[in-house]
Amino acid sequence: MNSLELDALQLSMSNHARALYSVYLISKSNAIKGNVTISYKDIMHFLNGKEEVVTLGRQVNSLFKELDNVGLISINHDQSYKRSLNKQVIHLPLSISRDLFDISTDKHQSFVKMNVSWRPDADLFEQLCQLVGVIDKGYSADELGEYIAYWLGYPEKQFTDYQWTQKFVLNIKQRRQRLPVNKEQTKVGHQWITPQAGIEIDDNVKQLVEKYSGKS
Repeated sequence: MNSLELDALQLSMSNHARALYSVYLISKSNAIKGNVTISYKDIMHFLNGKEEVVTLGRQVNSLFKELDNVGLISINHDQSYKRSLNKQVIHLPLSISRDLFDISTDKHQSFVKMNVSWRPDADLFEQLCQLVGVIDKGYSADELGEYIAYWLGYPEKQFTDYQWTQKFVLNIKQRRQRLPVNKEQTKVGHQWITPQAGIEIDDNVKQLVEKYSGKS
């Protein structure tokens, strides 16, 4: 495993999720594309060992969601952790992130505390968003402010610039999976994003247009 994966594995998750990634998924992944074809049967056999810990597909999906939350795996927009992923392909984005090392090397050198003027490195932020599947590769003042305010409450915590940026990206992803930031946002796949400029017509408007289009 590379340093990006090791950093992500230090984040909050269950031991079963950590073992599932570091032992099982890594060994099954395609070295070039980082893809894994899921077999619930094999995963349950791996996790259960001497005692049955996981017996249902939805329990496996729950572990997948933990790994997704920290950027270790991703699924396509037409897939869902609420439905079966058995025999489907998931992606391990950090396992093939070789290009990021050039940018992140100097970001691992020193540990710093959070401060009110902190800002994520633009290039690193964009690449991490790409890796962990954040669709809208930008952030609002509210998202940044809440993140800084939270960590200012823990002055004893020190992380590298890379780790601060990684935590920020994952925080944004988790937040956007839960609720929209504002009323103008729309849901794409599993995330709430701000739509680009344009006209969006809902079903009610379409029905009215169809109803009266022949009348003048």
